Amino acid sequence: MTTRLPRRRLLAAMSGTALACAIPTGWAQAYPGKKPIKIVVPYAAGGSLDAMSREVAARLQTQLGQTVVVENKPGAGTMLGTQTVARAEADGYTLLIASSSFVSATVFYRKPLHKISEFAPITQFANDNHMIVVNPAKVPVSNLSEFIAHVKANPGKISYGTAGTGTSPHLEGEEFAQLAGIKMLHVPFNGSAPGVTALVGGQIDAMFDAYTSAGPHVQTGRLRAIAVLGANRLIELPSVPTVAESGYPSYVRGAWDGLLAPAGTPPDIIDRLHAAMAHVLKDPQLLAAWAKRGLEPIGSSPAEFSAFLQQQLAINEKLSKSLGLQLD
Repeated sequence: MTTRLPRRRLLAAMSGTALACAIPTGWAQAYPGKKPIKIVVPYAAGGSLDAMSREVAARLQTQLGQTVVVENKPGAGTMLGTQTVARAEADGYTLLIASSSFVSATVFYRKPLHKISEFAPITQFANDNHMIVVNPAKVPVSNLSEFIAHVKANPGKISYGTAGTGTSPHLEGEEFAQLAGIKMLHVPFNGSAPGVTALVGGQIDAMFDAYTSAGPHVQTGRLRAIAVLGANRLIELPSVPTVAESGYPSYVRGAWDGLLAPAGTPPDIIDRLHAAMAHVLKDPQLLAAWAKRGLEPIGSSPAEFSAFLQQQLAINEKLSKSLGLQLD
């Protein structure tokens, strides 16, 4: 037997249902529920950003009282994993750990797989110092000047690896090659870890990479750091000068790291995640570990991060014109 509601009661019930669906606040207040939160890292496991992501995820789990898992999804110059998050439900349960390539990919690729507008910024949580490292058995140089001379003596034969095509290390390498008037062969990998493995094994000659991933091998002597790309020398490598100190004062580069959600994620969920990240970035153990790896904590607000992304977009558009670089 079917029970029919009077028209007035039926309309009231429908109105209440529509109102509940239209207001996300009550739903967001229950965030996070029992569903695990997934953080997508668009690089292979074992690299600099992957290590940072797992450190952040472990602490976010404590702050949110909910399971937080990291999923590595490399490919297409970081755009594969990025696109996955753009297409995910905007409920706060699928997030993206992004780096500088998040913006550069939208500029340097002819057909990018994502747009900045498809994401809701949460926070820029760090800046990551990069450096130029070589395999000393293949490239017997001690400083940047010797490296440039070596490359000029072997035009087009010296290879440099990066975390992927269109990533910040790739652009750093292209820009430096243009500035120094040298020609190198770019070899992209799906993240820092496989690139460092290839460099240690002698499959490539050099690498533009973060201290986080290449640093341990520098400390053991298997790799040699010849220049730091940032404005300051690294605490762990005080004898290694910056590129700016080595004769190229205009060249100061590095990468940023941030957390984003799909566009349309309710503001109160964004605020909840930002507040949790603010606590994460106060962890003294984390800060001490990052300082040793040349990482600078930031902790910007969603609005500040949004403005920063637009600034980075303008910088990349200018760089695209100067390099004349377009990727398929």
